[in-house]
Amino acid sequence: MRREFKVPRMEEVLEHDRKLLFALKQSMGFVPNVYAFMTRSETALKRFMDFMDVSTVFDRIQTEAIHLVTSQVNQNPYCLAAHTALAKEAGLSDKQIEAIRKGNVTWDEKLDTLVDFTCELVTNRGKVGPEMIGRFYQAGYTDACLVDLVMLVGMTTITNYLNNATWIPVDFPEAPVIICKCDCKK
Repeated sequence: MRREFKVPRMEEVLEHDRKLLFALKQSMGFVPNVYAFMTRSETALKRFMDFMDVSTVFDRIQTEAIHLVTSQVNQNPYCLAAHTALAKEAGLSDKQIEAIRKGNVTWDEKLDTLVDFTCELVTNRGKVGPEMIGRFYQAGYTDACLVDLVMLVGMTTITNYLNNATWIPVDFPEAPVIICKCDCKK
C-alpha cells in the first residue's frame, strides 16, 4: 500500500523554514512542493538551499540540460516538469528540450557531448568510460566542468529521489513522457 505524503502548509513549518520558503516564493512566484516537503526535516531545506546557492562553470542552458538529463534517467516527472519550465525560461524551445531529454542534440556539438556525458554518468552511477571522458575533454570541458557536473547531478538526484519516493504532487506544467537512449541502457 502506497502512503500518501502531505505537503505542509506555510503555517505548519518552523519559523526558520518559513523564511526560506518566503524567499523562494518571492523569487519564483510560488513555493514548489518539493521545497515545502523538505521542511518535514528541521534542517533539510536549509542544507539543500545552501547546496544550491553556488555558481558553476556552466551557463543556464547547460545547467538545465544537466538537470533534464538527470531527471530523465531517474524517471522523475516532478523534476522533469520543473526543469522543462526553467529550460524554457533559459531560452530553450520545446523541440530543443525534447532533443536534450532524448539525448539527440543536433544544433550544438559541445552541448550534445555534455548531454551524452551526463546520461552515461547517471545511467552508470558515476562510471564513465574512457571514450566518453576523452570526448568530454576534446569538446573543451575541463576538470572544473567535471566537478561542477557531478555536483549538479548530485543536487538533482536528491530532489529526484525525494520525489520518486514520495510522489509529491507536481506543481509545474506537466512535461511530456519521452523515452530516450539513456532509458534503453538500464
